[in-house]
Amino acid sequence: MKTKMILILLLISFAGLYAQQKAKLQKVDETGFIEVDKAPELISKMNPEYPKLAKLAGIEGTVYLKLLIDEKGNVVKAKVEKGVKDMLDEAALKAVKKAKFSPAILKDKPIKVWVVLPIAFKLSFNENEPKIVSPGIQAPSNISDEEPNPDAKVEYEKGPEPIEFAKPAYPEEAKKNNITGKVFVKVLIDKEGTPKKAMVIESDNDIFNQSAMDAIMKSKFTAAVNKGEKIPVWVVVPYKFTLEGEKKK
Repeated sequence: MKTKMILILLLISFAGLYAQQKAKLQKVDETGFIEVDKAPELISKMNPEYPKLAKLAGIEGTVYLKLLIDEKGNVVKAKVEKGVKDMLDEAALKAVKKAKFSPAILKDKPIKVWVVLPIAFKLSFNENEPKIVSPGIQAPSNISDEEPNPDAKVEYEKGPEPIEFAKPAYPEEAKKNNITGKVFVKVLIDKEGTPKKAMVIESDNDIFNQSAMDAIMKSKFTAAVNKGEKIPVWVVVPYKFTLEGEKKK
């Protein structure tokens, strides 16, 4: 699939970061705001990686990150102020860790402040391409004691990537009633890149849930890697069911 990807960095929450000098920014202790003579500016290139699964599912949106920028223009803390999906949120956080800013200036001295950085992820699809998403993998089985908590944040240098997809069946009842929608499946991928457990965490319509669950257990991924070692991780796989995609089969 040839998908054109557009990443847009919008520094709109710095009270006119590039256009103005004066700006009210949040204090370090987050108890209030302070007016600075000059707001921080992004001075390095930042290229967030658009997660492959998010591209396949057509997931777009703007992730708002809250950043603590120190007197040297370094990002010392970063958190999601308003997210989209875990995949996009994590991609934005990973990218901003390497960003460099000019510091906020007050009375000719650099100071530490909080700012909000919106990062917009936007896709543009070839109109001739099907827009159904079909990620998936093999039969469920027990995993070792190393199984991570589904709700815990696990750090890794390289996340799983899909290498084989099982196409989810479009439920007949959904087709007859012109029902479309998305399903987000959280799946545990082991050290071999094989899905071991899965659960639906969000769904537009329950009619698609079983199809998505069946498909995810029939696909294959690369394993996640951290510090040179393969590790089991939970990831979210999105499925997009559209009748337009069915007609193009």
